[in-house]
Amino acid sequence: MSLQANQKKLSSFRRFSSSRPGISYLDVPARAGREGALPLLLLHGVGSSSDTWSELLPLLDGRRVVAPDYRGHGASEIAPLPYAMDDFVDDAFRLLDELKIAAAHVAGFSIGALFAERMAILRPQRVATLVLLNSIADRTLAQRERAAARHQLIASTPPAELASGSAARWFTPAFREANPKLVGDEVGIVSAIAHAPYASSYGVLVENDLIDAVGAIECPTLIITGELDEGSTPAMSRALAERIAGSRLVIVPGVKHYIHIERPAAIASEVNAFLAAREPAEEAGPTAATRR
Repeated sequence: MSLQANQKKLSSFRRFSSSRPGISYLDVPARAGREGALPLLLLHGVGSSSDTWSELLPLLDGRRVVAPDYRGHGASEIAPLPYAMDDFVDDAFRLLDELKIAAAHVAGFSIGALFAERMAILRPQRVATLVLLNSIADRTLAQRERAAARHQLIASTPPAELASGSAARWFTPAFREANPKLVGDEVGIVSAIAHAPYASSYGVLVENDLIDAVGAIECPTLIITGELDEGSTPAMSRALAERIAGSRLVIVPGVKHYIHIERPAAIASEVNAFLAAREPAEEAGPTAATRR
């Protein structure tokens, strides 16, 4: 299916929360035979939106998927500023409550991985498993200083003036050359975000590092990052894997930050196998069973 067809199909699953602040979200129903599988909650990166999952979503294993836009992102409401980490975490739990989802698998990308970790720490009974894509963790002093400088730049410069230049950090040169539409779509998402919510949300990414708290996570955890990711480095994912007991670590070779766009098939394969191995056979259904 083409990118345009993916996006058009996903748009039909767009919903809005009834509680405030209003959250826009994709609610993709389970395929036939997968209704008994636990849902998957997808949490996107800072400045992005649920549209970023258009390449990955069709490759997942057919369970129900809920993918929100954060407050101030995508089509969600711009709530009063400034934002704190638990504002986003509370929004995620509020949405699950509204949808009557008692527990879910939770996959987060970049800042979304931080939110996923925090969810598992605060309410472990609500998080069946974690998938941490390109998470920051255990930053060095130099990395903290670079992140703070980036935050200052974002706070003083409209997103549309920065987004295109950020693509070099998100994608490899070969991918940018071969896939200008995919790269342009993500640049467009970030370009469109309102400035103040983006700056405040980026501050949350810069100011929070859960490396000293993740040891409390007990649910099965899959940790993935790109070999060439400059902001969410392999060393950071290794630090998480060392502290989260029983976790599985995957370093994807030859890729930078947006691994779910640049290597969606590889990421979907890892996620599908991870989830299938952790669901009872009666819930997994024939689609997941064939992936074991």
